[in-house]
Amino acid sequence: MPTKPRPEDVFIAAFLSAYEDLSWADADKDWVDRRIDGGVEMLATRKSDGKTLAIEHTVAQPFVGEIEDYRVFFEPSFLKLEADKALIVPDRWIQVFIPARTLEGHKKPAARAGIIQAVHDWIKNNRLSTAEGESDYTCAVTGVPGTADFEIVLTVKALEMPKNGVLHVRRQQVKNDFSEVIRTVMEKKVSKLVAQPADKHVLILERQHMNLVPKQILDEVRKQAVNFPLMASVDEVWILETIGYQPGGHFLFELNDDNDRHLATITCEGTAWTSQSGRDGIPICNY
Repeated sequence: MPTKPRPEDVFIAAFLSAYEDLSWADADKDWVDRRIDGGVEMLATRKSDGKTLAIEHTVAQPFVGEIEDYRVFFEPSFLKLEADKALIVPDRWIQVFIPARTLEGHKKPAARAGIIQAVHDWIKNNRLSTAEGESDYTCAVTGVPGTADFEIVLTVKALEMPKNGVLHVRRQQVKNDFSEVIRTVMEKKVSKLVAQPADKHVLILERQHMNLVPKQILDEVRKQAVNFPLMASVDEVWILETIGYQPGGHFLFELNDDNDRHLATITCEGTAWTSQSGRDGIPICNY
């Protein structure tokens, strides 16, 4: 059970404050999963009529294990290479893309440190000779304790940037297993959502990355729903846009029908909604 505030708590509360013409703004909120392990995230009871609304949120990761790969492996390691000012080339913007999951499977700190150092050294030794535009380069990883020698393919984008110099180190997805991501959503999140007795069930899928568009997410949900009868009990699937989100910043929710026609948008800032609209500018109502 979660014991600390989570970003999704802010998102769900803001969504509920604006949902269905603000009719749920004063609803009684029961954060079920805070008191029941495996419970749905939110069960709201509307004061005007006693109707109940169950809400479950999850991130639509672009590939399996994306969040863990970033937080556990990439952020505390490769991302820190950007802080080395000695790697910056004046008047040049260099982006180095490292294959996702590069450190996965290398459990010993010494092995991870050796791989990170190899990439650091490659950038240091080749930063002045990278070709203009996008190119692939081979980075050899040798002499790492407990790890056989291997190679990493780095994709490097280099562009002129007069009077400035920037190094960005990013990840590059190398495997398309998005179908497995959605299958896990179906098996875990949808099952948990519909297990909660409620008058209405809403699933919120958070989009954090540009390389996933809402239609791609929803198409995969519809495709797999055929094999997951429980999806028939989910009344709405909303896309939550948090690309570039920082606490206190901007995020929005969008609802589309099965033909990808836009039905509603809820725009938020900080911890509350700022605007809402329905199809053709009509205020949000019960769709």
